[in-house]
Amino acid sequence: MDAPLVMTQIDPHDREALRAWSTPSRAAFLTPAATDADLDDRLAEVGGHRLTAVHDVVDGGVGGEQRVVATLRTYDSELTLPGVDPVEVDLVSTATVLPTHRRRGLLSRMLTADLRRARHAGNVFAALIAAEAPIYGRFGFGPATHATSLAVENARVRFRPDAPVPAGSLEFVPAGRVEELSRVHDVTRRARPAGLLRDAAWWEAAGRRGAGRWVGPAGHVVLHRDEHGTADGYVAYDVVDEAVGRVPNGTVHVGDLAATNPAAYRALWEFVTSIDLVRTTRAKNRPVDELLPHLLTDPRAVQTGPVDDFLWLRVLDVPAALTARRYLGGGTLVLQVLDPLGLAEATVRLHVGDPGADGWACPEVTTTDAAPDVVLGVAELASVLLGGTSPVALHRAGRLDGTPAAALSLQTLMATPEQPWCPTWF
Repeated sequence: MDAPLVMTQIDPHDREALRAWSTPSRAAFLTPAATDADLDDRLAEVGGHRLTAVHDVVDGGVGGEQRVVATLRTYDSELTLPGVDPVEVDLVSTATVLPTHRRRGLLSRMLTADLRRARHAGNVFAALIAAEAPIYGRFGFGPATHATSLAVENARVRFRPDAPVPAGSLEFVPAGRVEELSRVHDVTRRARPAGLLRDAAWWEAAGRRGAGRWVGPAGHVVLHRDEHGTADGYVAYDVVDEAVGRVPNGTVHVGDLAATNPAAYRALWEFVTSIDLVRTTRAKNRPVDELLPHLLTDPRAVQTGPVDDFLWLRVLDVPAALTARRYLGGGTLVLQVLDPLGLAEATVRLHVGDPGADGWACPEVTTTDAAPDVVLGVAELASVLLGGTSPVALHRAGRLDGTPAAALSLQTLMATPEQPWCPTWF
């Protein structure tokens, strides 16, 4: 008879326990075994995180040897919702199961236990980045943001005469100096739905440069200051030189670009697309409504790549989730939300009245026994809640029940000025 698979919590400060816990995840994500330097980084990163492990007993030793065969990491962070300050979110990461132990329900055990813990603790949302899209819908997660990639032909970049004119200065930022970068990011992540907190451990790691880090060994960080000397934007990038003979053919790879205003945004793009010996500027994980093409006389200088899902959201409390954000559109709908795990099923009346001076309105959300106007799954609610997915499209796809008019009303209620975007991996 096989020994039972035991699920436990790992002490994130125990170096050897962390080494064993890291082995399955590094194998699953195609990375080498952890070095001592890797463990140093990991210890600093996960100090306040919840680490779940499933152990199996391997025969051969006295009493058998326990090995980690599945992992999950979760921790508390902050997520920006439309029209409001950030709210707490349970971030889910490092979900791995070794190939030798698939199809035994290990992911379901770990993830369901964490979602129930988060619900009991009062969390309204959980979120993750899905390595494989088909897996997480059955746990009630839905793709809430999308991102694209950019390829810019530098020689064709000319800014329109009516584009915002930058004022101020640019400067290179040495490794380890992250305070002003952190402040800029904190402003920008609060300004658009789906922004995530980057804590002190994140920025400490970002300050160390090298292969596989936020900035690579050939990379740089450039900070923009406004005319008053206040930091209002930065760009982190790497350069690859693929010159043929003496013909320049460099490529800039933008890893992160953030700006608190359009003028600083223009200044940073103008800088990276005018670096000597570079022909192309590329950027991954950019918003699908990127501003750059609208600033150029030739918007075709910017070619966009495929659009992929990025941040997946899970609603744990329907009334609280609908109450947590604000709305631009007005109206009243009764929503019935179905949950495959039984954590958040509810029927609620969502009423949004007249907006305030800033254009946003607070909702009234009450549970009700009334007949629903719209019936949708908890994953579909998560997808539309930040404004990144069209309820009309879900209705046409058969994933939202109701009349076409009700789907359009829901779309009007959920609309946001900008598409939600999450630039932060976790």
